[in-house]
Amino acid sequence: MPQIYTRTGDKGTTGLFGASRVPKQDVAVEAYGTVDEANSSIGEAKALATDEQTREQLHAIQRRLFVLGAELASDDKGRAMLIDKITDDDIAGLETLIDSCLAVTGPQKGFIIPGRDLLSAALHRARTVTRRAERRVLTMSETREVRPEVVKYLNRLSDTLYALARLAEHRHDLTEIKKIVRESVAKALEADQLVAETPTGEGFGLDHYDLDVLKQMAEAVESKAHQMGLPVVFAGVDDGGNLMLLHRMAGSLLVSLNTAVNKAYTAAAFQQPTADLKDPSSPTGDIPGIQNFEDGRVVVFGGGLPIFVDGRLAGGIGVSGGTPDEDSIMVKHALSAVRKAR
Repeated sequence: MPQIYTRTGDKGTTGLFGASRVPKQDVAVEAYGTVDEANSSIGEAKALATDEQTREQLHAIQRRLFVLGAELASDDKGRAMLIDKITDDDIAGLETLIDSCLAVTGPQKGFIIPGRDLLSAALHRARTVTRRAERRVLTMSETREVRPEVVKYLNRLSDTLYALARLAEHRHDLTEIKKIVRESVAKALEADQLVAETPTGEGFGLDHYDLDVLKQMAEAVESKAHQMGLPVVFAGVDDGGNLMLLHRMAGSLLVSLNTAVNKAYTAAAFQQPTADLKDPSSPTGDIPGIQNFEDGRVVVFGGGLPIFVDGRLAGGIGVSGGTPDEDSIMVKHALSAVRKAR
């Protein structure tokens, strides 16, 4: 049976790869020990992750940290024998992962307070431990040779863990939004109404929904807006909330650009008109403060409608530029105009 205890460290020294021994409080031991601590923290986050992709990403990082730690735990003789080392490709891989996270969450607009959910909290903790590991390695580099790639990898790793934490928070928010909406709808409607109305998208259905349909809607909105004397913005998103079309009239406000998109996004995300969220989001409503979800993307006043095709969500449309009531009139006109044309 392999032994866990060897008694060789009882005098306060430990062996490096290469056979030399150093005090346990040596800067190298402190450096690779903190890297080991970071690896354990990442393992804790991996254990909390429920999706396989995140687990695989974190596991791959852990394997590379073992390689990095081995280099720090080697003397000159040991480093010469190492075959696998951290390279620029490893750093580039982390940067690619960061970019993929930002493509979903977007840039950060404010400070993050860790603790929104268990996974993101664990990732934030791993991030701070990794930052500390980087500092310990920099201290080590003042008296020992440390390759630049090692420092760069740790620096980029802390950024990666931050990006993954934000992605976890984003996914948590989406889950909470769906949960809250289901509960709110269940309270507001009888069970038979919920079954009859929600799956069919009653009132907001089309036979198909694509870019050509959205262009027709945009033309209808612009025509109606001219009649009402309002320069507006029209937006359409797909069932994932991704922008498909953005139509801006001359003279419309800059703020209407984001608002129209967010109305379309909210209508698709909640599968109901944005106007219907006004009362539930009030301080005394069933879902108070929901407008603060998703970094403020949730809109709780009129101007957004969901679109269904064959009873399934196809996307959402939004109009911004007038009052909530005026925007509601125009977005309903867009849907009505397309139906009449078919």
